[in-house]
Amino acid sequence: MPEPVLRRLSPSDPDLPAAFALIRRAFADIAPFIDPPSSVERMTVEDLRAGAAAGELWAIGAPPLACALLTPKGDALYLGRLAVAPEARRQGLARALLRQACVRARARGLARVTLGCRVELTGNHALFRSEGFHETHRETHPGYARPTSVWFEKRMTDPIEDDAAARHAEKMAKKKAARDRIMATKTEERGLIIVHTGKGKGKSSAAFGMIFRCIAHGMPCAVVQFIKGARAAGERDLIQRHFADLCEFHSMGEGFTWETQDRDRDIAAATAAWDKAKTLIRDPRHRMVLLDEINIALRYGYLDLEAVLTFLREEKPPATHVVLTGRNAHERLIEMADLATEMELLKHPFRSGVKAQPGVEF
Repeated sequence: MPEPVLRRLSPSDPDLPAAFALIRRAFADIAPFIDPPSSVERMTVEDLRAGAAAGELWAIGAPPLACALLTPKGDALYLGRLAVAPEARRQGLARALLRQACVRARARGLARVTLGCRVELTGNHALFRSEGFHETHRETHPGYARPTSVWFEKRMTDPIEDDAAARHAEKMAKKKAARDRIMATKTEERGLIIVHTGKGKGKSSAAFGMIFRCIAHGMPCAVVQFIKGARAAGERDLIQRHFADLCEFHSMGEGFTWETQDRDRDIAAATAAWDKAKTLIRDPRHRMVLLDEINIALRYGYLDLEAVLTFLREEKPPATHVVLTGRNAHERLIEMADLATEMELLKHPFRSGVKAQPGVEF
């Protein structure tokens, strides 16, 4: 949930009457539970306007969904008229206003933030305590034999951690604990079938990133390019020059189908590439085999889909990862995959007349 946006209402702010109406509505909700009645019942909009002039009236939302009036009193900043619309409760708005009171007290050089609350509103007491406020004393309204109000304060002079940093640390600690619980259940390690598809750029680039990770870990791997191969490519040159001992690289494509314009020739090239791929995958030394642009060969029927699926299901060694790239991946291949990612095209420089460039496309 995003952090609430707070704003200070001046005495002439057009939303001040709405803040007044909010206070009246919020306090009307608690009226059946408190005794004696709240002084809000006698409050006027001009009283609130005077309070905003003498102190600070802070609100969340436009029109306000929550508000509080901060009034300097000696060495303290008194927080009063804390109100949250019934439909906006349990969203952290009251907490945000309590924290803002502390921010403003520090900015004014005041020692503490104080507030009073009726004894019956124990849920509010718990909220205040959770924000670092502690009870100082109880008071009794005239004519009553029992305490009717509980007073709280939070000292600004105590060594405290920045509120935002503390909230962030607490939030991240909870996330880490939840993540650790999830990770404790993930114990299996096996070879994956990974599919990169979609119209967006990055399918092969991401796959080569995994190949280079394998190389960095000293894990033997292999690449078979089904379509690309007729033109220079930075990843191929780098691997063949410096990492040929760890990564076999076979560029067996002759270019995109619109370049060859010969279906029989394309089928023959794809078949040869698939035969090479099967040999590499069957070799258990290879921890990863990248079948670059094989999805295109499958889409155009250059390879038999059923034969590819059957091979991956029945002959792939258990510890070998196989990565299949190219747009228009068949739904049955995606269904078989352990990991499938669709690259979405948002913008591409080609549409603006920019040609393919080394370091970006190849």
